[in-house]
Amino acid sequence: MSTTTAVTATTATSPARHDDVPAPAPAPTPPAEAADRARRLWSLLPVAALSGAAGYGFARVFPPSELLPVLAVAVPVPVVLSAVLSGLLGRRSAREGRRPAGTGSRPTTPLWPSALLTVVAWAAVVSATLFHEVSDGLPGGPALRAAWSALLDAPHALLSTILPAPGEPELLVLPHAVVWTAAAVSAELALRTRAPLLPALPAILAFGVPLVLGADGPGTSYPAAGVFAGAAALLVLVRSRVRIPLRALALRLPAVAALGLVAALLGPHLPGVGSPYDLRETAVTPPAARPQSTSPLDQVAAWMRNGDEEVFTVRTSGTAPGNYRLAVLDRYDGTTWSSGAGLTRTGGRVPAEKGAEPDRTKRLEQRFTVRSLPGIWLPAADRPTSVRTPEGTSLSVDPDSGVLSTGEAVPRGFTYTATSRLPEYDAERLRYAAAADDPARLRLPAVDAAGQPIPSVQSFRRIAERVTAGSTHPYQRAVRLADWLRATYRLDSGALPGHTYRNLEFFLADGGRGTSEQFAASFAVLGRTLGLPTRVAVGFRPGTRTGAGTWRVRGEDVLAWPEVGFAGVGWVPFHPTPGEVTQGGSSAVAVEEPEDSRQTDRETAGPARPSTPRTPDGPAPAAGGEPGSGVSLWLVAPVVPLLLVTGYVLYALWLPYRRRSRRRGDPDVRRRVLGAWQQITERLTEIGLPATGAHTAQEVAAFGAASVGGDVGLRLPELATLVNEVEYADRRPDAEAADAAWADCEAVESTVRQRVPRRTRLLRLLRSAAPGWSAPAWRR
Repeated sequence: MSTTTAVTATTATSPARHDDVPAPAPAPTPPAEAADRARRLWSLLPVAALSGAAGYGFARVFPPSELLPVLAVAVPVPVVLSAVLSGLLGRRSAREGRRPAGTGSRPTTPLWPSALLTVVAWAAVVSATLFHEVSDGLPGGPALRAAWSALLDAPHALLSTILPAPGEPELLVLPHAVVWTAAAVSAELALRTRAPLLPALPAILAFGVPLVLGADGPGTSYPAAGVFAGAAALLVLVRSRVRIPLRALALRLPAVAALGLVAALLGPHLPGVGSPYDLRETAVTPPAARPQSTSPLDQVAAWMRNGDEEVFTVRTSGTAPGNYRLAVLDRYDGTTWSSGAGLTRTGGRVPAEKGAEPDRTKRLEQRFTVRSLPGIWLPAADRPTSVRTPEGTSLSVDPDSGVLSTGEAVPRGFTYTATSRLPEYDAERLRYAAAADDPARLRLPAVDAAGQPIPSVQSFRRIAERVTAGSTHPYQRAVRLADWLRATYRLDSGALPGHTYRNLEFFLADGGRGTSEQFAASFAVLGRTLGLPTRVAVGFRPGTRTGAGTWRVRGEDVLAWPEVGFAGVGWVPFHPTPGEVTQGGSSAVAVEEPEDSRQTDRETAGPARPSTPRTPDGPAPAAGGEPGSGVSLWLVAPVVPLLLVTGYVLYALWLPYRRRSRRRGDPDVRRRVLGAWQQITERLTEIGLPATGAHTAQEVAAFGAASVGGDVGLRLPELATLVNEVEYADRRPDAEAADAAWADCEAVESTVRQRVPRRTRLLRLLRSAAPGWSAPAWRR
């Protein structure tokens, strides 16, 4: 038909709703208001999920058992409170007739009552739960003041605590306040705005708090991030202004869950993902506490004099425990070996030794009961990974050495559980390992207070060089030094104590007898003159077995031994004391007594565990199959295709939604009308309209009228006329005409969904997302 005819016909026959003169916007009907309010209320469910996912990000900061009770209160209470207040205030506003000027939306409700009551509710809840012990029942009482003070101090305290932090009220108040605030603000945004994703913003900001504070914590944040992504997608789905029937919603909910799963699985492998920024590296934190306690090395002689006194009992998961380390002494001033430990509070986790990568480890769990243990230190096998103490006990750890402390005298009957990973060293790796770059553990005072050289230091250096002559590697020097001390001197539990320069010089030159105190101190001093970073450990042997996995440790089991630091390996224990080579599963390097120097050279092979031979250019042997050492090919092979298929399905489900949203949300009214007609044409092809692209708009309308029927079928010819005028006559319709076109489109889509089986629609979506597919064209 000609353009003139089309325009004339339209002018004569088009009803008022397609006229160029915009009609006043009608007031919304009560059903429309009810549907809008229902959509807002349903969106509170994904809002609660978002707040819960953001709160669970604190699982890297606190143990989940301590965190979950906090989230069980901080997530639902503010959401429910906002919903109840919104309903009460909304009904009051409706009675008073308050509505936004110039709109037909629901009555407005003031924000300040919700904000005030939310703050009051948080104060009441936190006073009754976390700080109930100091509560006097008054809103401004000691509990509230304690909560506010703890909230201000919590970030700084967490930055100076080894994670996971203990579940103390003074620390848990931070996630409680962050999650409560995020849930309350998100709920208010969900009830007061129409933006699909805006209510997720507070939860996003709240999720950033544990990401920063928990950068050094155990575990990963990717599962919480996956749940967060799925909840955000569900929020957009629920709040979308596009009407989604229950069938389509049931189809899209699994897609939302799959999106969260893909986000959790692919997150760790995204490009650029590496070690997170740790605020502890730059934050100004209080200096670590330096223990003011008697050196355990000075108590060795006293323990040996009271050899029958029971020090502690221990029940282990293994039958052959190693030595129990009590304290590590790494500073020597020529008179006393002391500890430079900087004790940091911990909730039970002991961080791994930096720069240490053992080849194999063996898990050992120990439960200690203290009988008579002076000082502030707690024994554990080697370097523990985690410790569980009775509730209310303050536990600190030295991140450098891994030693444990309560900060006060250990009472009789004190019980705790420690879990250790005992390293087993590779002989070949130790043979050629370089000494660690640790100047602090090489330091020896070489001059006296008057600035004069100390002769003892030169004497120690000459002895060490003579004993290790011909050695070419640090480990070989350490082995020869330990063998020489063990073969040359004798153990005497009654020897005089002391480890000053003069004591050690007398022991090496004239004494010939000493306790493990002199043997360990002599090795450490001689090793430092050779450039070996050394320190002295004090602890106990396994003790006497009294039952299945039960051991009794007495004073006579006290032992001191030196440790040498190797690059990439960590601190390796040596045993220069005669008869003190560790038995069973100790982490120490066992060195047999040599018969002559050639036997000593053979002993530089180190631990008895055979190592995998390799050529100099060949790859290093596997690291012992420890968990997390690599990703198995058998896992990658099925996971990658599964992820690709999942991604394609999600893309196919998202593509038509994106196309429809783009068409309906186009700022140009003309393109919105044409977009509605494109949607109608594509839907009609699903129920029999040939997708040849050779149909006029009137032919498409005639097919739709016959196939769809009802009022919408009668309106399609009229809409086809409007489409022709917009496309060819450059007609400028108003926004009401575009909305009416999309209302007709929604009616057609609803009819098509009822007629076409879900399986057929899903298969068509999957085919439509394939490369090279395009929507069917139509001719006006």
